[in-house]
Amino acid sequence: MAKVVGIDLGTTNSCIAVIEGGQPLVIANAEGQRITPSVVAYTKTGERLVGQIARRQAVMHPENTFYSVKRFIGRKHDEITHEASEVSYKVIRDRNGNVKLDCPALKKQFAPEEISAQVLRKLTDDASKYLG
Repeated sequence: MAKVVGIDLGTTNSCIAVIEGGQPLVIANAEGQRITPSVVAYTKTGERLVGQIARRQAVMHPENTFYSVKRFIGRKHDEITHEASEVSYKVIRDRNGNVKLDCPALKKQFAPEEISAQVLRKLTDDASKYLG
């Protein structure tokens, strides 16, 4: 029988739930927590970290740690001046006026949607392990 799952992609935290026995159950992530911080970070060696471990890296490498990216999705760079000033990473404008997030560790820029997709990937991986 197919399982029904729901995902809450939040600006600060995210979670995934499944219907079991007619009731929703929030699935714990690999770290045993029911919510996952909506944070993605890259180490100096290029390793991707998602969730609580990424949040911890923010202290040492704030310029390579991306959080609150959902507020940038679907917006142009000239619309987000205030929000961009409140984060520790560099928010830049591409040639079309779109928002890009600069990652010095990888020498690459990401669209906010790409960072959110990495959070969603972690949620689905954790749920897949739980559901078998």
